[in-house]
Amino acid sequence: MSVLEFEQVSYCYGEGRMILEHLQQGFERGKIYVILGPSGCGKTTALSLLGGLDVPKRGRILFEGKDILSRGLEHHRRNHVSFVFQNYNLIDYMTPEENVKLTASQEAIPILERVGLSKEECRRNVLKLSGGQQQRVAIARALASENPVILADEPTGNLDEDTAIGIMALFREAAKEYNKCVIIVSHSLEVAKQADVVFALEQGKLVLTECS
Repeated sequence: MSVLEFEQVSYCYGEGRMILEHLQQGFERGKIYVILGPSGCGKTTALSLLGGLDVPKRGRILFEGKDILSRGLEHHRRNHVSFVFQNYNLIDYMTPEENVKLTASQEAIPILERVGLSKEECRRNVLKLSGGQQQRVAIARALASENPVILADEPTGNLDEDTAIGIMALFREAAKEYNKCVIIVSHSLEVAKQADVVFALEQGKLVLTECS
């Protein structure tokens, strides 16, 4: 059964052309999905709709078969999904440890160490970290959450290749060992090669594709 689903979803900005048209696709726990496409094709918009940051012009977003509007978008964002944003969205007056503790019931430092931060870096103000380090904090925060869905927007974009491979391994662990649904939007074929299911977003449609 799908944990999260597009049900005939269409979206446009204002009265302009539709950038997403009649999307009909379910996403299951225990799998990593990657949505590929160039900048401006609607990947981030699709992720925002799944996360309850925006609402479709037509159609519905379903969580476990129920419209996410039925209990409210805030409830959906708080209890169902964890985000990894391109701009990190960390609380800038806190340390990495404090940022992760906001979403986690477990100890923060072990998960931060797993994404490549030292104990010293875990206790610095996040503004004193590099962009790549801040991205790791954002990923750790999502991995530590008990919410069943992880939504990630270009999560490896600011990371070197070796770190990116390690981060994808952590996403795989989240899916396979913790039964989370991981949905990543990216332009990276290397990221897509590590997914269970890959879609290309083409002319407003999700097209199942293969990466070799």
